[in-house]
Amino acid sequence: MRLAVIGTGYWGSKIVDTIKKMNLSVSQYDNNDSTDSIVPSLIDGVIIATPASTHMNLAKNILRKGIHCLVEKPVFMNMAEYNELEPYTTEAKIMGGHILLYSEHYEFLKQTIVDKEILHIEHRRLNWGRMQNDISPILHYAPHDIAILDNLLGCMPDSIQCKGIHITRQKQPDFVTCDLKYKNTTVQMQLGWYHHEKVRDISVITDKGTLIWQDDINKSKFISQLIEDGRQIQHMERNKVYNETNTSLERQISAFINYCEKNKLPDSALQHIKRVTYIVECMEKSLKQNEIICPSKEY
Repeated sequence: MRLAVIGTGYWGSKIVDTIKKMNLSVSQYDNNDSTDSIVPSLIDGVIIATPASTHMNLAKNILRKGIHCLVEKPVFMNMAEYNELEPYTTEAKIMGGHILLYSEHYEFLKQTIVDKEILHIEHRRLNWGRMQNDISPILHYAPHDIAILDNLLGCMPDSIQCKGIHITRQKQPDFVTCDLKYKNTTVQMQLGWYHHEKVRDISVITDKGTLIWQDDINKSKFISQLIEDGRQIQHMERNKVYNETNTSLERQISAFINYCEKNKLPDSALQHIKRVTYIVECMEKSLKQNEIICPSKEY
């Protein structure tokens, strides 16, 4: 499979290095380079890892050539972009770069909680790093978490409420809390870039214990606990710890190749992208309007 990567920043370069490690052919383009040489006779698939505002136009240009495309998150800035690009998906396949869906930790999560009732989920995606001027912490961080929720819970949220905090004098809030309700499961996200350390974790609280996925240190663990006589009791012999062996990025690229060559539908295919884009747009609307949003079931 002959791949091209558009994007020369940290993530684009990491994708190129991973593709080379997989012994695949790859060419790299800068965001400002001409894509005229990306043609079906030379390239089988393109991975777009450029600033979010450029994704839609680049993807449209690639798809209209009949070349399959993987777009890193956020695939689209809003539903208007999705609707503009959707007609071109008849020319070639598109896949979203929702990399957490391809993590071995996510497989461990699903296997561990398969027989348990999910009561509450907490997502913390915090960082001390570059602040964004054109997008909020929701669009910057939440697509990964919404992708997990869409796949794990399999339904639209009933309600969404997001609140932002401006710690600095930047245009965008530095910290956002998002409360979502999915049927019998509550969810809270903490998203921001004004934090003293990098935090990437998901806690899934069930009726039989808590699954903690610490993506920043590549570890997952399940703490088996029950409520007995008003106290939390741990069952140590039922606790589990998991360490990932294969990288999520390599697994995501493999899923893209299988989609292109074998038509094996990935978890982050078109309809999944649409749902994630719509939910994130509802979160942005809640943040800007400071109100509870109830997503439509017929989005």
